[in-house]
Amino acid sequence: MPHLACNYSPQLVSLLEQQLAHVDWIKLSRWDVFWEEFKVARPLRPILLHCLPHAGRPSFEDTEWDGLNEALHACGSPHIALHLMSLPADWETPPSSDEVIIERMIAGVKLWKEKMTVELLVENVPFYGFRGTWRCATDPEVIQEVCRQCGVGLLLDLAHLRVAAWHRKEDPISYLRKMPLEAVKEIHVSGPARDAVEGLRDGHLEMEEEDYDLLIKALEITRPSFVTLEYGGTGPHMEWRSDADVLRRQLIRLRQIVQG
Repeated sequence: MPHLACNYSPQLVSLLEQQLAHVDWIKLSRWDVFWEEFKVARPLRPILLHCLPHAGRPSFEDTEWDGLNEALHACGSPHIALHLMSLPADWETPPSSDEVIIERMIAGVKLWKEKMTVELLVENVPFYGFRGTWRCATDPEVIQEVCRQCGVGLLLDLAHLRVAAWHRKEDPISYLRKMPLEAVKEIHVSGPARDAVEGLRDGHLEMEEEDYDLLIKALEITRPSFVTLEYGGTGPHMEWRSDADVLRRQLIRLRQIVQG
């Protein structure tokens, strides 16, 4: 049975202390305040650390390798994930081909795998077409090849998958089935946002029925060790998405699903 994890937030801490919800792990993702939040979260639960950049960056010279590994050891985190994406801003001139983009992402993944003291995963990302990653980074066959060449597992983000499928004009279940399902070690879930111009977006909002249905289907064809709710958080970007009642009802339903 997968362990249930959730984003760190004051609301989550309160629910756990009042025994109004249950999680097995807490996820920390803000490196700028990591040790502050660690001091609150670690006495309550072991921690999944999720704070790495994306694989297609031109350089990782400024990376705090030792600091990251120290944090991973303190957390007890069994793995950490790198977003499998390449942005136009990563390139001085537009890349000449998809192959060039893929080669750079593979080089980034291999470097991170060498430097990290725990297992490295890659995470699938959203695709929009007009911003964000180059499309090839969201091609299932590319994700398959990166996992195979680099010997890494997959952090399957179902919200990212749903957004990418919408903009790629593919059925989410068909898109899911093309992924390297045998490599899935963790699943992320959250609800999408909708924009009148941009369409479906990654929103980290409350899960919808389609999101629960997609998770149930994914759990039928994968064997993850973790299911992580990415609702709630701290800082201006996430704290407004941290309603305690919304968080509690999602965690109760997710517990029922992972136990089932």
